[in-house]
Amino acid sequence: MYTFRRRSTPYPMLQNFDVPNADFSCVRRTRSNTPLQALTLLNETLFMQCVRALPGRVLKEGRKSDESRLTLAFRLCVSRPPSADELAELKALLAKQRKRIADGKLDAVELATGKKEKSAAKMEEQAAYTVVTRVLLNLDETITKE
Repeated sequence: MYTFRRRSTPYPMLQNFDVPNADFSCVRRTRSNTPLQALTLLNETLFMQCVRALPGRVLKEGRKSDESRLTLAFRLCVSRPPSADELAELKALLAKQRKRIADGKLDAVELATGKKEKSAAKMEEQAAYTVVTRVLLNLDETITKE
């Protein structure tokens, strides 16, 4: 993910992540974890666009099985394959979201595209993977570089 950043006016979202001043170099950044960061990751337009784009890539590049798709999504987010427990948890989350969408508790089109308009296109799979990728992109391991 790339953002254009000017020295005089930092990107507002980055202020929640304690971005250093761009007028001088920063040798070491302090780590912080605040509720504002979590809210930013869940609601910022830039992150929502990423959350909606990743399932398209996973569904296109992943093979037909959920296991291979979830492994690809996990690998794209945290740069390692998931453990058996992590994969089982993601499979359970995916199954739960598919059921919620099938029961009509979630609007698949709105979840997958961000728009309230109804579409004839089948968006259920995209919407279910959108929830999973939202979880993956909000993992501490995804946003924190060790």
